[in-house]
Amino acid sequence: MTAVHTNYSSEQHVLDNVHQAFISSKTVANILAKVKPPPNRQVVDMPVTATMEEALDLLLAEDILSVPVYRWENNQKKYITIVSVLDLLKLFVSQASLSDPNVLLKPISEAIGQTAESSTLVTVQVTDSLSYIIDLFGQHGTHRVLVQAEEGLILLSQMDVIRYLHAHNHHLGRILDITAPAVIERARMKRGNSSSHEPVTTITFKSTAFDVFLKMAHNPRITALPIVDDDGIFVGDLSPQDLRGLNRERFDALAKPVVMYLKFSHGDIYPAFTCHNRFTLSQIMAAMVLRKAYRLWLCDDQGHVEGVIVSDRKPYKLGAND
Repeated sequence: MTAVHTNYSSEQHVLDNVHQAFISSKTVANILAKVKPPPNRQVVDMPVTATMEEALDLLLAEDILSVPVYRWENNQKKYITIVSVLDLLKLFVSQASLSDPNVLLKPISEAIGQTAESSTLVTVQVTDSLSYIIDLFGQHGTHRVLVQAEEGLILLSQMDVIRYLHAHNHHLGRILDITAPAVIERARMKRGNSSSHEPVTTITFKSTAFDVFLKMAHNPRITALPIVDDDGIFVGDLSPQDLRGLNRERFDALAKPVVMYLKFSHGDIYPAFTCHNRFTLSQIMAAMVLRKAYRLWLCDDQGHVEGVIVSDRKPYKLGAND
């Protein structure tokens, strides 16, 4: 990745590569200094012996999607991996039946390896480049890493990178002008799907939460499912993060229709985040950062879902080859 110089023959080429010049000049240390100052660097973690119920409770209480897992060796914490809510969901559906809430007492050690990401612990250095981190997050499917710093380990997530890029959007140039449909199309091409009319998998509001969680866990390409009414109009969504807070007392809620489950779990039904085809990448990043949205559903003027933009694809849009 090379810096942009003013002696390029085409001013257009310079404009199109402004974001590459910025990204190539920054490191993990720059990201941490901006979005994770020292008071915000404490790692929330769990022992490998903790139960699934304890993990789901912690994820909800801290409003996070993953947690580093450790075991004690010589009176010191040795981190094994990072377990996400998706790992917990996959373990849950592989063992669960609606008649046995005690499945939530299984140790989170059994969740390790449920996804490729939790099979290994990825660590980086504060001197590693932003472009390297974007490559990890975009091309290799990593969602979060542990940074080895002088004061200890620091968790760095894809959302942290998005926050950093959003804070420096004035350095990113014309790439921020691409529209939501173009972002979705690029993601499809990266997945090797040449169809520009890939259908969106939806669920009806009558589906039970348990059935929807099963569907998500068994399809690695689904990160969330949109809920539609009888007319196919978007009314909300369900994702692995909605499993957070599930415990044995609330276990019966899984048999409820998905909308009722969401209301029971969250106290209300909060509208999911949407965008239209005129949304730009700049607006998408702003929505994710300011509203803490992990995904935006692209809807037409009638409210039908046409696609989804997820936060784990955003950093890659600003990589060296975009």
